[in-house]
Amino acid sequence: MRRTLLLAVALSANCVGTAAMAAPQGWLGAWQASPMAQVGQLKPLKNQTVRQRVKVSVAGSTLRVVLTNAYGTKPLRIAAATVLRARNGQGEGAALPLSFAGAPSIVVPVGAPAFSDPLPISVAAGAELLISLYLPDETLPETYHRALAGQDQAAAATAPEAQVSAEGDYTRDAVMAGAQAGARLFVARLDVLPVKRGSTVVVLGTTRTAGEGRWPELLAKRLQAAGRNVSVVNASMVANPLTRPYPGGGDAGLTRFDRDVLGVPGITHVILADAANDIGQPGGAVVDAALMPTLQDLTAAYLQLAVRARAAGVKVIAATVLPFEGVPFAGFWSPQKEQLRGQLNEWIRSSGAFDAVIDMDAILRDPNKPTRFREGLHTANNFGPNEAGEQYLVQALDLKLFR
Repeated sequence: MRRTLLLAVALSANCVGTAAMAAPQGWLGAWQASPMAQVGQLKPLKNQTVRQRVKVSVAGSTLRVVLTNAYGTKPLRIAAATVLRARNGQGEGAALPLSFAGAPSIVVPVGAPAFSDPLPISVAAGAELLISLYLPDETLPETYHRALAGQDQAAAATAPEAQVSAEGDYTRDAVMAGAQAGARLFVARLDVLPVKRGSTVVVLGTTRTAGEGRWPELLAKRLQAAGRNVSVVNASMVANPLTRPYPGGGDAGLTRFDRDVLGVPGITHVILADAANDIGQPGGAVVDAALMPTLQDLTAAYLQLAVRARAAGVKVIAATVLPFEGVPFAGFWSPQKEQLRGQLNEWIRSSGAFDAVIDMDAILRDPNKPTRFREGLHTANNFGPNEAGEQYLVQALDLKLFR
């Protein structure tokens, strides 16, 4: 019998085979930037270095970097690639070269990923690294990961998430000449060999979960502080719905689930974080109102994700959808959409379809006006939690969910 908690439904061990219960040996996912297709008029790169700043979720003794040419229309040539330790975005020490099947360079085929060779390097949980790629040929930035900006962010980043250099190979340099902030390009994931037995939790979310300072990053810190060697990988994507693609270049959550969630090594749990865009976007500036889903459409999507996860031996945790009345996006909220959000949340809480439920709506909604966030816990645009809200949410989570 399931015992209902205030904020979560306790895990039901008999729903999942022992494969998910056993902590994995080998690689763990430690960071991710789920790839998207960049659309519009793109400025090509040539004889330039692109650099990504990443935060490692769990300590490791060895790492590997996963590159991606998922949406490229031509093969992607990387002439050199390095990893550099960093602090507040500034490189420290000597850059360590990456290799690919023993070679310093690689050509990544259209649509393919590419795994680097293992690189022996000791990294702590929360460590900052800079991953640099030198692009000698004219290269369109067709595969990218959209970063957040302005009031969408819960906490301001201490340094750009990604940079593009002036002309030249700066992969071994602590500072790149002429560096300009840019989008994340061609780096999809970082894995580690953990220093002790561990596991990976993957979060599938949207704008309200994507980026630095969000609750997945804070959850990883809390788990580490509690002595739990659990990596939290954020597979969230800006503006991403579950049931359909976003016109700005993001595949539906149902489409990318195997690649961005089940493909993460060491995964034992997935958190299905939000369906706000499925409800809010139709009828707005970029999505036809005719694409408005029904409750049945949304519950079917959740059930499909759950059965696919369990087929891979992964436990499924569903989160209720946070409030979004008051957002300044035309057509995003309406009484009818609020009714659908409420119906979906009630189904998530009561269906018994998941191994656990995190009632994020109950945690963060205003008890006097449940269509909005609690006062002081939301961003200026009312779309998501602010820094205080992210902390409030993470402190409310029951760490027993991730056993």
